[in-house]
Amino acid sequence: MKNRILILLAMLLAVPYMADAQIATKVVYGQTQTLNNLPVSGIEISAKNSQATALSDSLGYFMIVCNDKDRLRFKSKVFNHKTVRINEKTPDSIFVNLNFVNSDRNVDVAIGYGYIKEKDRTQAVQYIKNRIDYSNYQSVYDILKNHFTNLQIHDDGCIIIRGPSSINGPNCAMYIVDGLKTDNIDHISPTDIKEISVLKDGSAAIYGVESGPGVIIINLKRGGD
Repeated sequence: MKNRILILLAMLLAVPYMADAQIATKVVYGQTQTLNNLPVSGIEISAKNSQATALSDSLGYFMIVCNDKDRLRFKSKVFNHKTVRINEKTPDSIFVNLNFVNSDRNVDVAIGYGYIKEKDRTQAVQYIKNRIDYSNYQSVYDILKNHFTNLQIHDDGCIIIRGPSSINGPNCAMYIVDGLKTDNIDHISPTDIKEISVLKDGSAAIYGVESGPGVIIINLKRGGD
């Protein structure tokens, strides 16, 4: 009788281990992308059920072992977190498009953290400019505050991009609106803005001596935009 009790107890203790052994696993390969198929590196990937973790490599590729039914969570700065469900119908190789939180500031953060390569900066910025809805802002100055770093915006409308150019010279950035120099941008409505660029140092020199403190270029929407 005693032996039977011991055998029954051993069988009961073995049940959880047998159940664990029956859990099917799946190896998932993939690539993380953003902004018109730019590869994203350094993305943290975690499987909810298997507790496995991984990082996407310099080309955005990753490999993770998860349960046959699981959830993969993709997490990083400047990208919205994303969850992908894994089941028996999920292919062994997947492409995960991450939603970039649009702003020029976040491009700097993405490059600083290594998510996007420096060589892809121009493509990323251009893509963002075509996607930003400036109508969500109250004024042109709000746009500048939220999308460009290292700007000092004074109450009189003077914008300092990189500090004084000289003791006696002008400190305020030059404004170019639709190709023409202007002294004031207060009247510009955010809903009319197509894109904004900030030039400094050598890249601003094409606008002459007055461009020393930098240039803010604003292009407005036209009938077809």
